[in-house]
Amino acid sequence: MGVTVFLRGLAIALLGSRCHAPSVMLANFISAPIELSLVVPFLRLGEVITGGSHFPLTTNALKKVLTGKASHEVLLSILHALLGWVVASPFILAVLYVILLPCSKFLVHKFAPLPSSPKKPLSPFTDVRLKKTGAGWMIVNLKM
Repeated sequence: MGVTVFLRGLAIALLGSRCHAPSVMLANFISAPIELSLVVPFLRLGEVITGGSHFPLTTNALKKVLTGKASHEVLLSILHALLGWVVASPFILAVLYVILLPCSKFLVHKFAPLPSSPKKPLSPFTDVRLKKTGAGWMIVNLKM
């Protein structure tokens, strides 16, 4: 979550008013469980790409990581997972873009404020003209 919070803040800062910050935060919180569930597939993908040995995911390995006694194999498996993520993420983002862009366009169209109609006047005094009289100028309303 730490890196994604930083990247989310960076995206909001760079995009400014073109980015709806609460939506970005909501997407990050929704995607967190998905990210965690994809650690193992990314690990296996990294192992396939590098041709490395299959790392057994056991509670003993997790215990070593949490206590700071991680072996070289555990650190290498983390690098394999990162490599799997780097390779897979462009494809995942492309698929999400293709799926979410039409949804976003539909929602923007549906919830956008309606444009004001040119046929409907904003006030009853839209046709106002100036008329010259003997004493000066007078405002005349043509339609009321």
